[in-house]
Amino acid sequence: MPRRPRSCGKPSRRCPTPPVPSGYWSNIWKSISIVFESRVATVGLCLVLFWFIVGIISFFWTPYSTTANDFTANLPPNAANWLGTDNLGRDTLARLLRGLRVSLLVAVYVETLNIVLGATLGLLAGYFGGWLDQLLSRLADMLFAFPGLLLAILVAGVFGPAITQTFGGIGRLLLVAGALSLVSWPLMARTVRSITLALREREFIEAARAVGARDRTILWRHLLPNVMGMVIVSATLDVAGVVVNEAVLSLLGLGVQPPAPSIGGMIVQSIPYLETNWLQALFPSLALMVMVLTFSFAGDGLRDAFDPKSE
Repeated sequence: MPRRPRSCGKPSRRCPTPPVPSGYWSNIWKSISIVFESRVATVGLCLVLFWFIVGIISFFWTPYSTTANDFTANLPPNAANWLGTDNLGRDTLARLLRGLRVSLLVAVYVETLNIVLGATLGLLAGYFGGWLDQLLSRLADMLFAFPGLLLAILVAGVFGPAITQTFGGIGRLLLVAGALSLVSWPLMARTVRSITLALREREFIEAARAVGARDRTILWRHLLPNVMGMVIVSATLDVAGVVVNEAVLSLLGLGVQPPAPSIGGMIVQSIPYLETNWLQALFPSLALMVMVLTFSFAGDGLRDAFDPKSE
């Protein structure tokens, strides 16, 4: 009669330590490694980090005042003013740093609202369905039927003067960000909803229900980790559009008001002086273009990492 194998206790030569299965953190590391395999995505992410570092530095330091007329108007780049001066003798580099800060603040605020509002509603609507799903779908259809940028212009134009008079420049900035978020969160909600609809029928969700897991546990521990990848990708890609829309509102005079600088405001203020100082329009336009390309490349790299089927 064959002997029964002895059960393993502590790991030994006869009973080796079982291999550790790959878990959530190893999957994250694999996704990160895929991102850095692409040179374009790596450069994009490094530039995103660079922009945020520059934006943080501009909170505490700029080479000169952004409002004082300390120099001769329309100076070309020189040792004292690296990017020259504008038509009022203000340092272009200092104003560009402050304008960059405004663009990044608006982008972060808008994407925070998109993730908190849009991703949350999309996750709940996709999982529970019913009246919540119908309400979200009809609300999104209503907002999509109205041109997004036109709605943001309407909100900023109607409420802008009163908000500026009551709360000052910071109130106007938050209003612009809220107007841009109003037209962008439904897209985030629909993206998360479609992913959740596909995931809630998967085997691991059915298994969680079978063992008696609560809806809150399923949402937090099973659905949210699988949705967050595409949420990050969508938010990163959306930043480029938010930066452009903020610049458009500033071009129309509905964004941050002078003398506070913004990239769009710097561009529109330089248009009458293109013949005498075309560099005044070149530098903010280049900064806007590089920022948009940076976030687009970073978003494409993250999409390839979190969704390899998209290639």
